[in-house]
Amino acid sequence: MDAIIIVMENFKKSPDEIRLFITSLIGFKHLHIYSLTLLDRIAATTHMKQLGLDFDDSTTYQAMKIMKVKEIVSYDRHFDTIPAIKRILPKDIA
Repeated sequence: MDAIIIVMENFKKSPDEIRLFITSLIGFKHLHIYSLTLLDRIAATTHMKQLGLDFDDSTTYQAMKIMKVKEIVSYDRHFDTIPAIKRILPKDIA
């Protein structure tokens, strides 16, 4: 989530727009936001080395491992290098 907020900042979104985005997440019934631990962040550095991912993608993958998530909706092609997960394009979600 923090990475999304950083992108929003880069696109000059106001604090009110960012707040609206964050508060809108409350309305999603089946959304669970995993909070990375320090140990997760350390494990992510291993993914960086083994899979050639940046830190942001590595922490996402680490959270997916912990949550036993096998699919990700993303435009980011870096996730294609991870054999354990399947990347789904947002346009392919029905």
